[in-house]
Amino acid sequence: MRNPNGYGCIKHLSGRRRRPFVFVVTDEGRQRPVEYFTNLVDAQIFQADYHRAHHHRSLPGHKITFAELYHRWLPRHTEDTQPSQSTLNSYRNAYQHLSTLHRMPVEDLRYADYQRVIDDMRRHGLSYSSVKKVRSLISLLLKYANKIELSTTNYAPLLSIGRNRPVHPHHTFSRQKINRLWKFVDCSGVDTVLILLYTGMRCGEMLQLQKSDVHLRQRYIRITQSKTAAGIRIIPIHHHIVPLIESRMKSPGDALICDTTGRPYNYGRYCAVWRTVMHHIRADGHTTHDCRHTVATLLDNAGANETAKRRILGHAGGDITERVYTHKNLRQLRKCIELLK
Repeated sequence: MRNPNGYGCIKHLSGRRRRPFVFVVTDEGRQRPVEYFTNLVDAQIFQADYHRAHHHRSLPGHKITFAELYHRWLPRHTEDTQPSQSTLNSYRNAYQHLSTLHRMPVEDLRYADYQRVIDDMRRHGLSYSSVKKVRSLISLLLKYANKIELSTTNYAPLLSIGRNRPVHPHHTFSRQKINRLWKFVDCSGVDTVLILLYTGMRCGEMLQLQKSDVHLRQRYIRITQSKTAAGIRIIPIHHHIVPLIESRMKSPGDALICDTTGRPYNYGRYCAVWRTVMHHIRADGHTTHDCRHTVATLLDNAGANETAKRRILGHAGGDITERVYTHKNLRQLRKCIELLK
């Protein structure tokens, strides 16, 4: 269908540009650029909003596509919930898995369309976690569709994603492997593994730590960026790793974990360090998340207080009394963490 007069048009500019799409309108017989965009969908959303603002109506017969719904939802959701960067990345990846639906009107999509995407992911061997994130994104988008009064059903609860069969089951570190880490503590990167094993931090939390988040005098670390709300917490510094933290605090860079030039690690770069350390202590096959499983297991074996353990690991409590009315101070958390030997 041809756009009406005054609707403007979108052009793709030549050359290597950061924002190659431009929305233009005709002004006194000449085309005037209004705004530039990095992708076509953002330009189309702006075009529709521009027409509505200036002509006080939507384009007749216009149906919001899945891509438009996503790009309208994401800024609002980000503003309301302020998700972490890892969460935003997971939204982006899940959205790409739904690429076959991008150009389809949301109102025309049915259960079979969404289930087909899920089935294709499972057929290609993608992990249970990846499939679950796609279903979660579908649910968030269709809830938003209801908010903006699109006539559609939230099919997410009906989608079948199969059973969780871990591709790489987690294994705890044995005492022998932990002892070997201490034996090679002066080797590059070994201290970071020990920090994970004596704090229970997620790898991403450790890599995002700034030196300003470390309080050596009071001997605790403040986690300010995490994948969950419960992950925002304080962790006492175990006396075994105090020298390791002090050494990192004296190294170049603003982040706690940096290379010799002061450049912070992202997860991809750190994985190379991790694999080198694991090979050095004959522990190939372990993942960074095994450290959290090890901490949880060792604290459980030592009879640690369950609430204190949850606070240290950043797990949300399931019981309302525990979540709302139970408070653990730093001294009690330190008593818990020191149960690690």
